[in-house]
Amino acid sequence: MTTVFRMGLLALALTAVCGAVEPAIPRYYDLRLYTVTFGKMDGVMERFRGTVDPVRRKHGIETVGYWSAPGTTNGGTFAYLLAARSKEGLQEQEKEFGADPDFQKGYAASSQKHGKTVDSIVSVPLDVDPTAKFDLAASPKPRAFDLRIYSVLPGKLDAFRDRWRDHAVPIYERHGLHSIGWWVAAKKDAVGNDQFICLLAGESIGSIQRSIGEFHQDPEWQRVERETEMDGKLRSGVTAHRLAPTDFSKLR
Repeated sequence: MTTVFRMGLLALALTAVCGAVEPAIPRYYDLRLYTVTFGKMDGVMERFRGTVDPVRRKHGIETVGYWSAPGTTNGGTFAYLLAARSKEGLQEQEKEFGADPDFQKGYAASSQKHGKTVDSIVSVPLDVDPTAKFDLAASPKPRAFDLRIYSVLPGKLDAFRDRWRDHAVPIYERHGLHSIGWWVAAKKDAVGNDQFICLLAGESIGSIQRSIGEFHQDPEWQRVERETEMDGKLRSGVTAHRLAPTDFSKLR
């Protein structure tokens, strides 16, 4: 009996005793936000659709979703969310991805065809909140997405997170906005506040706007906000991105 065959039998025996091996659960996420050069969104989309996403998948890099939004003073926003078992693991995968000849060839061809396509890139490393629930399954119906980045005041993160989980999420759900998930950024923002990131889904950009208006007029939310801010505000501001999924996005 060969060593390889014996190892195979051992693996089968362990599977029978312990059950099937569970797939790896992402413990680290990375949000990327691109400010696209004016008139170059099609070029960015073409590069990611034809080169970046296929080569990333070849190297085992999981992209939860790709989204875009038009801009008023620039070429718009292109966003995507990566998931991995660890930050170090993702860094190693991206190193291999960057050295892949298929990526280098595709990127060079895209640059020659479209020139400069991106004005700036922001990377936001995200820690997984142990109390967060995720719904990353694709929907049979087209959806739009609302990405929120809250600036949470010092010492208020726990209170803000509890309010979001226990109150905001179910009230939003009642008004047609479904929670995809939420995270806490691994780094603070420019003014030293914690960053709380959440992703919601609605039927359309218009329905998202209506749902947010209804949410703020909801008597239950008004009561919760008043009670949780008796000792002061929990956040100083929020940046919202109303996003449409790309045709090659896994999460739609």
